Amino acid sequence: MKAYGEILRDFGFWLSRIICYPLVEPDVIQIPLTSKCNLRCKMCTVPLSRENKELTREEIGDIIRQAGRMKIREVVLTGGEPFLREDLTEIIKCCVKNGLRSVLTSNGTIIDETMAREVVRSGLNHIHFSLDGLERANDFTRGNGSFKKVIEAVKITDGIRRKYNSGLSIGIACTVMNHNLEDLPALLGYADDLNVDVINFQPLLNDNSNVCDDRESGFWVGTDRLPVIDEVIEKIKTYKRRRITLYEEPSLRLFGKYYRRNLSTLDWKCFGGYKTVFICVGDDNSRLVYTCHGICGNLAEKSLKDCWSSLEARKLREKSKKCRNLCLQCCYSRRVSESLAGIFN
Repeated sequence: MKAYGEILRDFGFWLSRIICYPLVEPDVIQIPLTSKCNLRCKMCTVPLSRENKELTREEIGDIIRQAGRMKIREVVLTGGEPFLREDLTEIIKCCVKNGLRSVLTSNGTIIDETMAREVVRSGLNHIHFSLDGLERANDFTRGNGSFKKVIEAVKITDGIRRKYNSGLSIGIACTVMNHNLEDLPALLGYADDLNVDVINFQPLLNDNSNVCDDRESGFWVGTDRLPVIDEVIEKIKTYKRRRITLYEEPSLRLFGKYYRRNLSTLDWKCFGGYKTVFICVGDDNSRLVYTCHGICGNLAEKSLKDCWSSLEARKLREKSKKCRNLCLQCCYSRRVSESLAGIFN
């Protein structure tokens, strides 16, 4: 049975979405550490900027402290590739000091034993590696040799966390695309064998820096492949897992509708503007607060809390509530708060 406080929180998210105002703090804050990346993945636009946009450690620390005061529970540290920052472990330690669960996303291709040891000992809670299928499919998207490097990074990190008896968990994130469908059940089994703790499959966005994109892409699951995705999802759902957890936020059962482009608000409720607060870096390296559909504040002018409760943020939430171009992304998904039945049952 859920604790009373969790029921109230889940209800707070449900009611917040009804009235277009955040009655509870976000679950997550996502902070980009750099736009630099050593890879050039075919579906990613983040590192294509001519100049690197990067906040200082002091600026990131200020954001983390504000998030801690707001009682936000988790910080997701993203890139580009976060391991390209020399002060990465200091940033993680700042998260620990301010009471936030820390999650690091990485492409996993430059991690060696020294790097892995540093992040394990820094107090990081979770590291998530990107892996888009088995070797052939993954390397087609992310570059030759990237699959083997990620697998080696998983093994190194697993070995070091065992050595230090760390509570660090390891995850794999896989984007579902036209060319990797058949790999997905096998990837789940392979990750289970590697001692990975959690795996999540995420729908494709044509432009992963713009969730409002029209989703026209050569990576999109084609009409002739739609029956395949139904079969693949069924295999994933019925796989008898030994250790690994299948993270379903949102439900994998919705992927068929998503790729058929007939997903509706009756199927999935978007919590854009409530669940996750995003930080982005402006052209002048300013610290901007945003949610789906736009910017809701500048941290040089307002506090994080004031940006999140601003009139600009309310307007963006109203847009999200009316949005029919549903993205089905986990950062906007909160299944437990979609209905009163889900909250109180």
